[in-house]
Amino acid sequence: MLWIFLAILFASIIIGLPIAFGLGVAALVMAVLSDIPLSIMIEQSIRGVNSFPLLAIPFFILVGEVMSNGGIARRLMELAGAMVGFMRGGLGQVAITGSMFFGGISGSAVADTAATGAMMIPSMKQQGYTAANATAINTVSSVIGIIIPPSIPLILYGIVTETSISRLFIAGIIPGLLIGFALMVTTYILAKKDGGGVQKFRWDRLWKAFKDAWLALVLPVIVIGGIIGGVFTATEAAVAALLYALAISLVVYREFKLKELGGMLIRTARLTGMVMMLLAFATVIAWFLTINMVPQTLVSQVQAITQDPFLLLLIVATLLLLVGFVMDLTPAMVIMAPMLAPIVTSVGVDAAYFGVLMAFVLGIGLLTPPVGTCLYVGCGVGKVSMESLVKAMLPYYAALLVVLVILIAFPGIVTWLPDLTAVRGN
Repeated sequence: MLWIFLAILFASIIIGLPIAFGLGVAALVMAVLSDIPLSIMIEQSIRGVNSFPLLAIPFFILVGEVMSNGGIARRLMELAGAMVGFMRGGLGQVAITGSMFFGGISGSAVADTAATGAMMIPSMKQQGYTAANATAINTVSSVIGIIIPPSIPLILYGIVTETSISRLFIAGIIPGLLIGFALMVTTYILAKKDGGGVQKFRWDRLWKAFKDAWLALVLPVIVIGGIIGGVFTATEAAVAALLYALAISLVVYREFKLKELGGMLIRTARLTGMVMMLLAFATVIAWFLTINMVPQTLVSQVQAITQDPFLLLLIVATLLLLVGFVMDLTPAMVIMAPMLAPIVTSVGVDAAYFGVLMAFVLGIGLLTPPVGTCLYVGCGVGKVSMESLVKAMLPYYAALLVVLVILIAFPGIVTWLPDLTAVRGN
């Protein structure tokens, strides 16, 4: 049954059929071959999307829309400039720091690439950055957005593997900061080699930027602080973040107009619909594989090869890197997580740790050809060719792989904070 699913999925990728439709075709074929009533397919698909934590996805997507149009993202970028613009590789450091701020609210790598790239790339070009280098920095830093909470991929992982989303969010904080630090160090080294410009640090500029942006900084405090403090779950945090973002955009900053809300809701609905369709059909596939004992068979076969967690995680990470080359993050997460999570947890690996690791590895896939979504967005925003962008990103690929090895070798980096912090539910 697994080979039938993989064959149909691979054929769908080759002919360019949307992954969601490919999953639907695979589910239909498996139902016919197994002589199972199609009504069960419908029941399982409804079960897959009938989940309260899924409500967090449209709310966080809409938060990102409000941020981009309501002046919140711009103020965060200005604060980032005042904080780190004095470092070597100044505007590059600003772009990375801004991605940490923006990713800590929107939870989407693609939204991060588009929003920060549109604001930063023109300024970076004026400061002497080549179009390829400016675009590379803004594109690669977008992977932070799917690790630092909130994170849409972590929400999906939590749903399909029944792992606490709140614990996943807390687990992503330190790795997200580590990724940002690695990218900043890489930018510093490259700027030193290429003679990148340096801005002067000014306390008055930092104070002015902070006063202008402090209300925006409350947003990640609401999300992360509320979850850690047990005030609300991740889903409730999404609603609170949206209400707060709307309030300061409409009442305080006054850069957001209610007539723009309709377009934002339409874009949010489209993205949410795509995720829901993927999740519905992936749930049917997972059910077919489970009743055919596929996950249990995979666990026993992998355990026969190795039961060493480090070696197993290296193997799984390599597999996910290859998957990321040919499949976008969202379908890869909903398809692979239910199969891989039982394998790694069977050797004692923490489920939340693996969720963060999986999101990171598949996030690297967003930055690699031929199907890297963030690459295409970056090329459009920066007006550069795919070849020049990939070449400029090579040092950053190396930095991300170094971080990946560190996270595999030292899992405590990921699990320390959630183990220290008590969070409730999803």
